[in-house]
Amino acid sequence: MLIDKSHSKKDIVNLFKKHGVIIDEELTKSNIVNNIDFYIKDFKYDDYIKNCTELKEYLKNTSPKQRPNTNLKNEIMFKAKKIIKWGKNDYIFDGATYMDSEEPYNDIMFIYKWGDLPSVRRACRFYNFSSCCKNHVNPIITKEVQDELNNNKIIKQQIICKLKVRYATKENPILVCFD
Repeated sequence: MLIDKSHSKKDIVNLFKKHGVIIDEELTKSNIVNNIDFYIKDFKYDDYIKNCTELKEYLKNTSPKQRPNTNLKNEIMFKAKKIIKWGKNDYIFDGATYMDSEEPYNDIMFIYKWGDLPSVRRACRFYNFSSCCKNHVNPIITKEVQDELNNNKIIKQQIICKLKVRYATKENPILVCFD
């Protein structure tokens, strides 16, 4: 079976690990690809990959993970930082960052496709909050990163109550706080 070259060995191992198949990480990518039919037999399907045909189609197509090359990533990060700086400076067109409302729009339309990068997501939030926002721009985020963001959100929402006892002056001997 052919697997697209954009899938890294780590991507393949993680995909199968999430679905109940353990692949030895010491194997090379070519060994894993040669034995992929053996691993597919034990694969446990879910809502994302429903059957064997979808799994094979997923592996034949290019990887959904976003991997810009070094030069492109530097350009993306520069534009994202520029939009963030513009936002932190109250969206002023002073020539230091932008001259008119068309420039941030062009930059955001260039970088929104790389939503797996945290700076791009932050730049999109700043742009959407600005008064010269032409269209609401949502960054494109892969499923894996979206799942990770949702898990982090759930962890942040969990509140653990704790008791703080502070000993103070003679007028106020004990202070009890429940945070």
